[in-house]
Amino acid sequence: MPRLVAGVLVIALMTTACALESIEDPGIGAGGLTSSVFASDGTAITEWHAGEDRVLVSYGELPTSLVDAVVAIEDQRFWTHSGIDVQAIARAAGANLEAGEIVQGGSTITQQYVENVVLGPSRTFDGKLAEASMALRVEQTLTKEQILERYLNAIYFGNNAYGIGAAAKRYFSKHPSQLTLAESATLAAVIASPSLFDPYANPDAVLSRRRTVLEKMAELGWITEDAAEAADREALMLAPRIPGEQSRYPYFTEEVKRILMADPDFAATPDERFDLLFRGGLRIYTTIDPSVQLAAETALASVIPQDGPSGALVAIDPRNGRVVALVGGKDFYDTNDPVAQFDLATMGRRQPGSSFKPFLLAAALEAGYRLDDLFEGGSETIVPGENGPWTVTNYEQATYPDLTLREATVFSVNTVYADLITALGPNLVVDLARAAGITSPLDPLPSLALGSQDVSVLEMASAYGTFATGGIHVEPVFITRVEDTNGNLIYEPVPTVTDAMPASVADRVTSVLTEAVRRGTGQQAKIGRPTAGKTGTTEAHHDAWFVGYTEELVAAVWIGFPEGNRPLMAPYTPYTITGGTWPAQVWSRFAIGALSGVPYGGLATGADDGLASVEIDTSTGFLAGPLCPRSRVATLHLDPDAVPTVVCPIHNHDGITSVAPGVVPDVGGAGVDEAVALLEAAGFGIRLSWADAPGRRAGEVLFQVPAAGTTLAGGSDVALTLTGPEPGSEVPDVLGLTVAEARSVLHDAGLVAVVRLESESDPEAATARIDRVWAQQPSAGSDPDGSVTIWANPADPRT
Repeated sequence: MPRLVAGVLVIALMTTACALESIEDPGIGAGGLTSSVFASDGTAITEWHAGEDRVLVSYGELPTSLVDAVVAIEDQRFWTHSGIDVQAIARAAGANLEAGEIVQGGSTITQQYVENVVLGPSRTFDGKLAEASMALRVEQTLTKEQILERYLNAIYFGNNAYGIGAAAKRYFSKHPSQLTLAESATLAAVIASPSLFDPYANPDAVLSRRRTVLEKMAELGWITEDAAEAADREALMLAPRIPGEQSRYPYFTEEVKRILMADPDFAATPDERFDLLFRGGLRIYTTIDPSVQLAAETALASVIPQDGPSGALVAIDPRNGRVVALVGGKDFYDTNDPVAQFDLATMGRRQPGSSFKPFLLAAALEAGYRLDDLFEGGSETIVPGENGPWTVTNYEQATYPDLTLREATVFSVNTVYADLITALGPNLVVDLARAAGITSPLDPLPSLALGSQDVSVLEMASAYGTFATGGIHVEPVFITRVEDTNGNLIYEPVPTVTDAMPASVADRVTSVLTEAVRRGTGQQAKIGRPTAGKTGTTEAHHDAWFVGYTEELVAAVWIGFPEGNRPLMAPYTPYTITGGTWPAQVWSRFAIGALSGVPYGGLATGADDGLASVEIDTSTGFLAGPLCPRSRVATLHLDPDAVPTVVCPIHNHDGITSVAPGVVPDVGGAGVDEAVALLEAAGFGIRLSWADAPGRRAGEVLFQVPAAGTTLAGGSDVALTLTGPEPGSEVPDVLGLTVAEARSVLHDAGLVAVVRLESESDPEAATARIDRVWAQQPSAGSDPDGSVTIWANPADPRT
């Protein structure tokens, strides 16, 4: 009886099909295609799709193992039937008649294809009749290979993978052409029920189904028994299951997406741009260089503590504007960070501090100023401001003699730049900064001299690139070209290139900025090749910058807290962070990695003809003496008439102005830093020991051998006995110190400070001793174990 019913059905279908014309190629239906994004080296970095993740694959790219596995398990007579399988229909008809409803299908691959892309699923007799009729018509239009190609591109494989291209990538991180026999059988096993045979959720079920596929292939003689058994023994090695859709470089790819969605040259309307981007199966080629990006991510992670502030970095090839690296925050996918997906590199805008000074310098040079023009020194100046007289001081109240414009830039002297913008006028600075590549709104105010208006990290990198190229600005480029699914070029942005300033101006700025790295505020950015750059630190220490460049690469680094509500100072950072510390260190580590293997290029340098090189104690403004703190001594190139004539009397008491070579100086009672500096200046080595000295400040020289005045050969050691204990031998006492002081003492002892801001139990004491340490663990005198926890009163004693 079932065979009779099946025969009647087949005759009816064949008669109907003979009377019908062939159908137009249904393709893969209305499903969208996944767009792929590629790095500059051709590697895929992300994919975009709206709902369906689908990548088209041609029949020629399908391995024989996959074709045979799918046909064996889904429709073993696919190559010989005309769209319907009589034997399969007879088998299913018997089961369905017995049950009184559709409980078993006899659908061929062609029928499944029709169901997926034309008719939709149906479990009624009329629906199945229409499906079979349509399958017969499709077979008159398409070859078997075309049908199988479209089928495998259309069907669902689970886990949001539509089509064999997405499935091979999702489960095995491969293109279908690279699939092994075991992997092909696994994917064929999934087709019958993507949820039941989900490789991630139900590995045992899919392995059992895979065995069935392999056995069927061997039964049909398409593989040997040995091959089937070997494939069956293979472990199920799946690609890691990625939560959601994660990009390798999310901050960069989100900017690429934003650019395409905003550009009418890509497509006329927002809706058209969305459809094209998320359903068009595009191939989007970008500028990011994975090796340079890795160097950026590694450099930031190696300098900034995990629990510290955030960092952003943008690197550009200044010769063509291509953005080769972009880090916009700590972790784009951190669900515990409310600002994780806010791109600090492109969307964030912060004050650049002194890293903005090169634009004022360039504007001044273009207006006729010279690098050797002399400006009044000192530690502060008063100039007209936006709201009346504006008092400007140098960082750490540093005092300078009269300086050339070059030296004022090298050492980032605020007072000179405040005087310069007053004389020049801020409008010229705004115009030049815009021409160089700053796109954020800038108001022509005097405070612009010190970088008081917000800009982005991307803008700063782009604008500094104008100095690197000799005054030519190339706007940033993220995308090189976009192709449609057939490989046709549909979008190729051309960057705008402009003459921003004369080459002579750009080269003179570069010559100064190379000195800033060589001997000025940017020394921690040195990389062993010609480098120009400038540090920047905002007045409240909320932002720290370093922007630097070589001939081949420009990069801007920003460090700060995204909310802008915490300074880069203790207790939020181990010590006060300036542009010359962490940002310069990040830049150096990044550039060393990014430029590895790149031949050295040249940068413009400047001459100091007629200038005297002298050491100045910037804490006093006098000539530096042997006992001046070395951290405050700067080597300046000065006009001979502007050189101070007095050796610093504040640090070099008792008439000490120099050290006689070969004569041991008197360092008794001096601190260890001053004693070491004095002995090294005299050409001696130092051996240190410690002794208890109750009532004496730790680290002072208690005894010296040989005695002061002794004649000694250069290079000989002088033994110093310091008041103890020896650093690191026991936990120092930090009770009563400020948090910053305690951190410093513990750091000198080789210990890490763990700070807890909690009020002590006595409210009056907590109020009176804000920011003071009131408890420590381990206690003073204990054996150190690497760290010391200190408790300090917060600014708000209720905390």
